[in-house]
Amino acid sequence: MTSPARTSAFRALLTYRKTGQVSGLQCRQSVDRHLAERIVYGVLQNERYLDFCLAQFITRGFRRLHPAALDLLRLSAYQILFLDRIPESAIVNDAVSICRDGSYSHLAGFVNAVLRRLSENKEHVLSLSAPLSVRYSHPDWMVSRLIDRFGREFTEAILNADQSIPLLCIQVNTDRCTLEDFTALLRQNDIEVLSVNRELSSVQVNSSEVEKLPGYRDGLFYIQDDAAKYSVHLADMIPGTSVLDVCAAPGGKSIAAKLEGGNPISCDISSERIRRCVENYSRLGMDIPVRIQDAGEFQPEFEAHFSLVIADVPCSGTGVIRKHPEIRYKTESEFQNLLEIQRSILDNVSRYVAPGGLLLYSTCSVMQEENEDQVEGFLCLHPEYRLVAVNQENDPCQNGMYHSWPHLTGNDGFFAAKLRRCDD
Repeated sequence: MTSPARTSAFRALLTYRKTGQVSGLQCRQSVDRHLAERIVYGVLQNERYLDFCLAQFITRGFRRLHPAALDLLRLSAYQILFLDRIPESAIVNDAVSICRDGSYSHLAGFVNAVLRRLSENKEHVLSLSAPLSVRYSHPDWMVSRLIDRFGREFTEAILNADQSIPLLCIQVNTDRCTLEDFTALLRQNDIEVLSVNRELSSVQVNSSEVEKLPGYRDGLFYIQDDAAKYSVHLADMIPGTSVLDVCAAPGGKSIAAKLEGGNPISCDISSERIRRCVENYSRLGMDIPVRIQDAGEFQPEFEAHFSLVIADVPCSGTGVIRKHPEIRYKTESEFQNLLEIQRSILDNVSRYVAPGGLLLYSTCSVMQEENEDQVEGFLCLHPEYRLVAVNQENDPCQNGMYHSWPHLTGNDGFFAAKLRRCDD
């Protein structure tokens, strides 16, 4: 019998190739859902490297290869090269069976031959040298920029961290539950708590279906990486602080601000993005006003009105690649286009900060162009703002801005800068 996990993973990869969306539903239908999802995300995390390995045995190249055959070869190669739970012979046999059971019977012989040669030559293939961007399946433009800035060793550590299976970071809704009570609830339900952050009231567990976790329906928690929440924590809010979150969806930073005593307003560019915020706020029992608003368009009624403006701007997402492997396939032109959007938003929302107030600029990126360069360019054009230094140990940048590096913290790659409006 063909493994349900491999069949489910194959269907999910077909869906991803056609729609750009990973079909979690199809993986959940599998008897071994966790294995199916591990295969799907493993393929997306390692696509360039898998193709590099497979290319050693596909002499005619990939251009004439049936797309479904490539999906099947990739998922099988991932298991052969990266997993050791299943015998390699079973992986090859299942790949052939999937071909014969579907509408791909004409591919069975080719798939069988390639995978058997890969299995027989596994050690040799794994010993082959490949560029970092290929070995870790990252964009060339991203890797070259990181090497230029940090050198090969630091860059490879970042790329390697991006290949890890992310843990699920749970922020406790301390308006409804204490950290201690929530961790006790998880353990009562046989969910292993891997780490606890008492400063942020958060816990980490192995990735799981969020909606099935105890306390979800009761609004006892929400999902947000510690690095993202810590960026809001840096604002040192006092109770009653007026807060504008200009790119709010799905609402995590507004929630964090509310839990720290702030009075946030959440804005975002579309009704769909605002709907996601409202759903989260409602589940948590939080009354946070929302508004559909383009962060790049000036709103006169907001001018000099807020003590804290949070600008978590659209970015490349290079700090969250391990969670969103599709980011690996963004082009350099897409990256460049984001820079102008970021500058426009930062320039516009700076007018919403009251004198003495704080502008918190952040991204889930590890790229200097989106982070330090944007802040330094902004400060040159806005002498009324000053950088408020954030001191961090073991930060290679040491420039007063907040950095979270996945290989150093275990959290997402994240950046934040505190900018104080000091009109003289």
